[in-house]
Amino acid sequence: MRSIASSLLATVLVAVGGSVGGTSRFAAPWASTIGEPLHDSRPQALELTKYLLAIGARFYGAWTCPACFKQMNLFGKQAGAELPYVECRKPKQLLEKAEACNAAEILAYPTGVLPDGRR
Repeated sequence: MRSIASSLLATVLVAVGGSVGGTSRFAAPWASTIGEPLHDSRPQALELTKYLLAIGARFYGAWTCPACFKQMNLFGKQAGAELPYVECRKPKQLLEKAEACNAAEILAYPTGVLPDGRR
C-alpha cells in the first residue's frame, strides 16, 4: 500500500504543467539557488509541499543540477518557494547548508530525505 506522500508525489509528477487560478496560500518570493519554476503550482503540489513541511522532510540538491531544476519545476513557483530545499553545492556562500548535506551523507542530487532517514 502506498503512503499518502507517495500518492501525492506521484500525482504531482504525472500532472506537470498548467497553472492555479486565484491567490495561493504560499506567497514567499523566490529565493532558492535553483532557477525559478516556469509555471504556477498545481493544487497537488501545494498539498504535497504542505505535507513535506509538516513532517520535516528535506530536498537536497545543487544549483548546477538539471534534474534538481526539473524536479523543482514539477512543484511550480508557489510550492517550490516553500519546499524545504537544502543547497549542497555552494559551500563558501552557504556553509551551514553544505555541512547539512555532508551530515546527511548526500551522494547524489536530487535526494529527498524523510525524517526517519528514508530516501
